[in-house]
Amino acid sequence: MDLLSFIDLSTSFVLILLASFLFYLYGIWPYGVWKSLGVDGPKPSPFIGNQYQLATEGAVPFIQKWSKKYGRTFGIYCGRLPMLVTTDVDILKEILVKDFNKFADRFENVETFPKEVQSMLAFTTGGQWKRIRHILTPTFSTGKLKQMEHYIQRCCIQLTNNIEEAIRRGEKIDVKRVCGGYTMDVIAGTAFGVEVNSQKDLDHPFVRDAGTFLTDILSQGDFLLLLSKAIPVLVPFINFLVRHFFQPRGYKSFIRNVERIKEERQLEENRNKKPDFLQLMLSCEENQSPNKDRMNVLSSVELIAQASVFFIAGYESTASTLQFMAYLLALHPEVQEKIVREIKDRLGDEIPDHDGILKLKYLDSAIHETLRLYPPFYFTDRMASEEVTIKGVTIPKGAGVMIPIANVMRDPEYFPDPDNFIPERFYEGSVDPISFLAFGFGPRLCLGMRLSLLEVKMAMVHVLRRVKFVKTDDLQESLKMKPGYDLTIPDRVIAIKAVMRDIAATG
Repeated sequence: MDLLSFIDLSTSFVLILLASFLFYLYGIWPYGVWKSLGVDGPKPSPFIGNQYQLATEGAVPFIQKWSKKYGRTFGIYCGRLPMLVTTDVDILKEILVKDFNKFADRFENVETFPKEVQSMLAFTTGGQWKRIRHILTPTFSTGKLKQMEHYIQRCCIQLTNNIEEAIRRGEKIDVKRVCGGYTMDVIAGTAFGVEVNSQKDLDHPFVRDAGTFLTDILSQGDFLLLLSKAIPVLVPFINFLVRHFFQPRGYKSFIRNVERIKEERQLEENRNKKPDFLQLMLSCEENQSPNKDRMNVLSSVELIAQASVFFIAGYESTASTLQFMAYLLALHPEVQEKIVREIKDRLGDEIPDHDGILKLKYLDSAIHETLRLYPPFYFTDRMASEEVTIKGVTIPKGAGVMIPIANVMRDPEYFPDPDNFIPERFYEGSVDPISFLAFGFGPRLCLGMRLSLLEVKMAMVHVLRRVKFVKTDDLQESLKMKPGYDLTIPDRVIAIKAVMRDIAATG
């Protein structure tokens, strides 16, 4: 090798080393933010921050571990971006309520998702969020919920029949599958006026495409969010790939289904308007109301987006709550029988409508206690729109705040004896409202909360009147969850034995 070739090779090697060093420096450059502000926290990894730890250890154990070392408030990094983690309810009250205008937006960057996902209420910001929230709020009024009762009742009857059929076959109940079919049916009816029976027919095109779309959004979401925060400059390229090559399965079919339902409604003009979610949005769609105040108008993309989020939020959260409640009632027969007695005393043989279930205070308490122990989502988050100092902790502009829902609701300071199922704590009204975060808190409280609770209560009344969940020797006393940092998912199927209640009563 001559001298010139050696110099060229050496120069190339030095340039590669320099480029590697600069790339590494880019990956760790922001990681001094919390230290400069006097906030301790676990060491982040280049580019990905603490995300890998969160995903592999699970959000709840991760936060428990570092809270023991650093206290209720510490700093982590989501990709290259700083995020404050806090279980201090005084700080949370400031963020979620008192200083809401400075923390109004979510932290997630969804630029890499399809435009229909970016326009979902959960991910919109500023004026767009206020406008869409204003338009959708009337959907969940008492009057609208009462108009949806008849459809929910039909789904409850089918759910009860399905459980009874499994009992007659001598099978245990896969409660997530059965209850998932129930919530899918309710959403299809109350949101779109589509009468399906996914409890029996999972191959119905509307159900199949919605379910596939839901599964892919959830599975792709964590990876795309991490990638966009680890290397922000790649966001336009990722966005191009997702838009043209890697759209979620079922996405286009689901969109076409919603568009078809829209067209059918519009052909009907003003005849036979249905009291559902889609009809309310259609009345606000831009091309249907060009002269309306902009505050009351939805674009076609925004309409599709809200239809999608109705499935994503409504299906998983309600089915999860029903699953865990059936499990807890099997483990705690005294609570189950107390609910049954309340139903008999307060309702008798009445149909459990919206007004009737308001009388069932103990059932309501048992549902809240179920959500406390097993919230559908481990955490929510906010982003600081300006630098804010709360209780001596400075949160810089653009930083996220992780609100660990599950950790707060199992904190012994807020909930004594936190790992035990004790509905009485809610029945007696001894819970500080800010410490119950299953639906969030403040102005961004889950918009579908009332519908979700109505679904769960009506289903439980129908089922518990006919069926008793039974504890068996192989039923786990405590559940182990799959690692992750978003959805609360057991590591195995929860299969529960049930018997007909009249049989149970006679032994």
